[in-house]
Amino acid sequence: MHDVFISYSSKNKNVADAIVSDFEQNGIRCWYAPRDIRPGEEWVTAITKALEVSKALVLIYTDESNNSRQVMNEIAVAFNAGITIVPFKLSNEQMSRELEYYLTRVHWLDAVSKPLMENIAALRNYVAVIISAGNVEISTETTRGGALVSASPKKKTFIIPCLIISLVLIALIIVGVAIAKSRDDLTSDPAIETNADDEATTLYEEGLTFYSESNYALAYDRFVKASDAGSREAMKAAGDMLYEGIGVEIDESKAVEFYLRAGGFSRIEAEPYFERSEDGLSDEDMFNRLGLSYFYEYDYDRAAYFFILGAEEFDSVNCMGNAGITYESAMDWENAYKWYNAAIEAGHPDAERFEKKVKQMEDEGLV
Repeated sequence: MHDVFISYSSKNKNVADAIVSDFEQNGIRCWYAPRDIRPGEEWVTAITKALEVSKALVLIYTDESNNSRQVMNEIAVAFNAGITIVPFKLSNEQMSRELEYYLTRVHWLDAVSKPLMENIAALRNYVAVIISAGNVEISTETTRGGALVSASPKKKTFIIPCLIISLVLIALIIVGVAIAKSRDDLTSDPAIETNADDEATTLYEEGLTFYSESNYALAYDRFVKASDAGSREAMKAAGDMLYEGIGVEIDESKAVEFYLRAGGFSRIEAEPYFERSEDGLSDEDMFNRLGLSYFYEYDYDRAAYFFILGAEEFDSVNCMGNAGITYESAMDWENAYKWYNAAIEAGHPDAERFEKKVKQMEDEGLV
């Protein structure tokens, strides 16, 4: 069970990695995406569950996170759940109005000055107090340079007790491991026959168990076998491990193969796109389907990745337009502006609507 949820923009992952490394070396357990999202698990559900059992949320406040819709959603969930929010301020940019609504009375750490690791150490010490104190009232003494800063008068910050939730989750994990073990015992007996669906499910669940134990080699092995047995969840999980380089070498072309199979394409159709001969498969449909599957999970980085592949490799106007929509949803105005214009120039059917979006961005000074 983790102690702290790390909220950050994907563009600041290096800072998140440094904070997590420092915290966990000093006994503070962290949850942050994508590391702690299990392969095949729905992105939004995983984040919501992680927030519900967190004792504190550390916000890495930068220009990018200030404009990140995903970060905003995480802050809103934490705020409504009464979880202590600790902004780690790495930018002097004016907060967006929505973020300011949630953080007006929240204490934050000014990390603009001093070396990063020195500020992270101060952050760790502060978070350790929150974790050990439970329901606490934090002093409003105002200092800077890795020290506590108050944005407003004193306010009590409460942490919702999560002992019952923790016990329930632990019980579920124990039951899940027991079930996985019993299934392993059953399937090891050659006298017992299982149908293809049972075999795929069993292999996939074994993979999840190994993954949760950080035994990534065996997890990947089970996901591949489950994929061959027809599990689409396992296909996506194997693709995620290859895409992120979790326990295996990063192999984007092979990851795409698994993603395509998960999307309903045959093994022959799902050969890496740049190695395929002309086989009648619509590349536009292929990459649009992949991009949309991640877009509706709010995984905008990966959605944009597939849309841009379709746009750049195959001149797909639909992928260009969807890339613009994805970046707009992520409040990445520069890239949204770029891909909307590309879609307009390529003759997208919704060019008129995109032109209005481009003009609105220009009028509001977003680009």
